[in-house]
Amino acid sequence: MIAAMALWVGGLARVRPARLGVPAAGVAIVITLLAVHGWADSSVPPWVPATVLVVLLAAPSERSLRADQDLLRARGATGGQVLGLASAEAAVAGLTGGVAGVVLSLAGGFLTGTGVSLIREIVLLLLAGPVVAALAVLPPVLREWYFVPADDGPPWWSPYGLDFVLLALAFFWPLLGWAGGTMLLWRLVELGLRKGKRVIGGVLRPLVSGLAGVLALSISWRSALLARSVSLVALAVAFAFSSALTKDGCTAATVDKVASLVLAAAAAGPSFGLALNERRRDLLIVSTLGGKRRQVATFIAGDALIVGGGGLIAGHLLGVLFVLFTPAEWVSFPHGYFGMLGAVVIVSCVAASAWIAQLAARDEVSDLRDY
Repeated sequence: MIAAMALWVGGLARVRPARLGVPAAGVAIVITLLAVHGWADSSVPPWVPATVLVVLLAAPSERSLRADQDLLRARGATGGQVLGLASAEAAVAGLTGGVAGVVLSLAGGFLTGTGVSLIREIVLLLLAGPVVAALAVLPPVLREWYFVPADDGPPWWSPYGLDFVLLALAFFWPLLGWAGGTMLLWRLVELGLRKGKRVIGGVLRPLVSGLAGVLALSISWRSALLARSVSLVALAVAFAFSSALTKDGCTAATVDKVASLVLAAAAAGPSFGLALNERRRDLLIVSTLGGKRRQVATFIAGDALIVGGGGLIAGHLLGVLFVLFTPAEWVSFPHGYFGMLGAVVIVSCVAASAWIAQLAARDEVSDLRDY
């Protein structure tokens, strides 16, 4: 069994390096923030929202999970074996990212202990790595294996009003305001994209003429996917917003800002690119119905505009909400940093869109059966 796990992880590293590399890189960021800030230095330690972002960004895509699990089912794998394989993935990614984070922390002088104290700190950080990776890897795997995935729609917590409950409890613990605000944003974006077909079609009609209705309907069908991308970008921007405005030590503030930029780039770039890749079937259908390359490119640009522009606007609103909820001393508004943040999000969205457009241009009608 151990040999099979090793072969599986090795195969993933060769075929889908992002499947292990993304959680490992995210773990490295979280471990570095842990080393800088300690385990609990405020009511909302910066490593907590960073961990949430990493978990959301590093979760494997449903498409790749379903393909892998169909193969495992065909070979007679049991639930325990699938869990073991996923645990091996999480362990490799967590330990790799943990080691990288410890090395970065030592190089930056963030680990100030000596002797036994330093060793204890390093061990705790290395143990935290697999935990963060497991939070990203295991839940999607278990959901895909043991439960029939539901069609795209509102998030599972939406009918229970969990976002409103968390916002109400934020006065007792500010961290709940971060969670509730992000979930409320997710709800509103998903609802707007799902119900706003006419408005979206009206906006797109001058650009794509007769295909506006098809594109608006496609965006509505994929509202859950786009809402997730918008929420991820918004959460990353809000994290950057609060990091830049918090009065903290110079070293810690610099690390927070760099980590925020990296997470924002990941949310608007690779994460959005993977989400957009799930829509290549829609792009192929548009081409089959007579859509020209310019119109397909406009379709992709529309998604990028929703994710990049919506994420930046909503992220600043969330950032203001987080500032109000967090009891801290704030510095003056750093216009230059926020300009850099906006540029990072826009460039990342454009790069992801260009990548998908290049892939979509190669698709043929015969590829429809592969989606």
